[in-house]
This record gives sequence, C-alpha cells and structure tokens, in this order.
Amino acid sequence: MRHLTVPALLLLLFPGCGGGGDSSSTPASAMDSKQKTGMTKFVPLVANVESSLIFVLNPGTTMAQGVTVVADPAAPPHSIVFSGPYDGNGDGINETTMTGQATFNSDPASTWAGLSGQVHLDVNIPILGELFSADVAFTITSSERQLSGSGTYTEPISGDTITMTVAAGTPLVVKPATGAPGAVSNACGYSLNGQMRLQSAGSAGTLTSFWNFTPDSPSVVVNGASFTDHAGQTVAMPDSTVDLRCGSNGSITDWVATFDQNYACLPRESGQARLTIAATGPDTITITDEDPPGSGSVNTYQATLVTANPHAVRGFFIAGPPGSNYREDFNWTLGKNGSGFSQVSTYTYIEGVNQGVAGICVASAKRLP
Repeated sequence: MRHLTVPALLLLLFPGCGGGGDSSSTPASAMDSKQKTGMTKFVPLVANVESSLIFVLNPGTTMAQGVTVVADPAAPPHSIVFSGPYDGNGDGINETTMTGQATFNSDPASTWAGLSGQVHLDVNIPILGELFSADVAFTITSSERQLSGSGTYTEPISGDTITMTVAAGTPLVVKPATGAPGAVSNACGYSLNGQMRLQSAGSAGTLTSFWNFTPDSPSVVVNGASFTDHAGQTVAMPDSTVDLRCGSNGSITDWVATFDQNYACLPRESGQARLTIAATGPDTITITDEDPPGSGSVNTYQATLVTANPHAVRGFFIAGPPGSNYREDFNWTLGKNGSGFSQVSTYTYIEGVNQGVAGICVASAKRLP
C-alpha cells in the first residue's frame, strides 16, 4: 500500500456548515455557537480535500476523475495547469469545479521535492443548494504544508455565510500530528500552526473572530471576537477555546471493517489495496493489507489513536522487495458514518540504491458491505 494539506480553508470543499446555535440565547452567542459547531464538522473533512488534490495531480488514474492536467509552457520547468469537474465527496455528482496551477520542484514522474501553486474552487451541490467559492495558495513538502487565501460558504436556505481567511504573509502551517513536541493534534490527525480569521454573516448580524492554532496545544484559542447587529451596535465576545477532535463520541471499534482503497503518490504512482481492520486493543487497530486486491500479497501492521481522537489513527509499515524496503508513516481520518477514511502519508526508502529517497501519498478507502 503506497499510500497533504491544503486543509482548513479547503475543507469546505465538502460543505457541512449547518447546525444552529441555542435559540434561547442572545443573537451574538447563538452565532458564536453556530460558528464553532460548523468548524467541528469541517475539520474531519480535511484529509478528503488533500487527497483530492494529489489524486488530480496524477492524471490518467481513476481518482483523477474529469480534471485535465497539461504542461504550462509559459512557466518554470515542471509547471502544470489543471481544470475540470470533480466529485469531491464521492456521491457520484461532480459538485466541484477546480482551476489551478502548480509548479513541482523536480520532475514528478521520478522524484519528489515539493510543489507550490494556487487553486480556485467553485462548489455547487444541486439538491441541497449549498455554494462555496475559494482561492487558495499552497506549498507542499514532505514535512509540512503551508496555505493562505480565502473561502466563503453560503447556506442554502438562510443565505447565511461564513468566510475563512488566512493572510498571505502568515500562511497556516499544517503537519501530521505525531504527538511529539511541536506536532500535537489540534485538528483531528493534524497539527496546525497559525491564525485564521472567521467571519459569519446572517440575519441577526455579523460575527468576526480569530482562531489561533499552536502545534504544542490540543486546543484552539478563539479571541478578538465581536458581534455587530444590523443597527450598528458592536458587542465584544469573551475569549474561548475550542476542541476540534475527531469522533469524540466514537470508539476504536468504529474502524472494524473491510475497505477497498485507492491510493496515489508523488513521484507519480497509483494503485489499489484491500484493507481488513480489527480492533486489537483499547486504542489500537491491526490492518491486513492486500495490495492489490486478490493478489495474495499481504502485509500486516498496526495503528493507534491520535491522542483523544477515536476517528483519527497513526501508524507505519515496512514494505518493498528485499534490498529495497521503504518505511511509510500514515495518518488516517475516518469519515462520516464510518463509510470510509482518507489518508496522508510519507515514505522513505531505508535500504538499497534508493536509500533516503522520499515520496508523499494520499488514499481514499470505502467500507465494503
């Protein structure tokens, strides 16, 4: 099994902002509650988004879908432009249109040394009427991702909006959460560092707040919040903290199932695997990995919960032929209703002529009946 983020802003690629505040509270506190509820729904979708981008950058594979990738002759070497429709949430409807540009730091067909670029997204879910639009700049390496830009989500019935912005001069830094100092989970299986500005606008008024992520704290500090009603009256909101864990009401047994997985990597590589998962401890799962399905080539390894996130796990495995083994470290995030999970991982060859050579992978897995 070979298995990034353009996350927090792009996690709206799978809208789910709903969930209202307490109707008995003040308009200011109700909007504050709704904003925080929306963020707890957004964060588990981060891995889906970064998976989508890497899938797109592997043209010709099933998961690249209808997005076209071509060389950009007017840009530096190894530059591409991409555009087209995409089914971001896997429901069979191409609700997303993406247009973007990326420049690889090396030839993506043979080596991985990072990339940077920009992407514009438009999301329109016909049945629900949900709308989202974003412009995001990103840099991706094996150790971290940086992103900046802005995206606005519009609720279908009320017309309420929420806009998330990260300043270009101070991009949000995102790393997989490992539990080590400076990489503590503060957004499911991720460790974020930086500030994001959120602005919610609705019939009662406008709420602006600043969300501060630090990689050595599991909580997000929300400060500088203020609510302005339509009469122009502004009320300062108290500072607070938010817990953005994944599956707070779930358990390790939610992972128990068999999944079919599609994966894609840079340098460019793609494939499928069948994963059978069992719970073998209070915070541990054991994975039987057959790659490709039906081949009889099986690897068995384990993963453990990311801190207090029942729906986020982290692990590693050793694979590859004798003399060319590699180690792959992965973070998995379980999706809504446990119907599947997404993966981000990095690998490094640990022996042979390729020793030290690294790559990055993403994967999307669906639970079998």
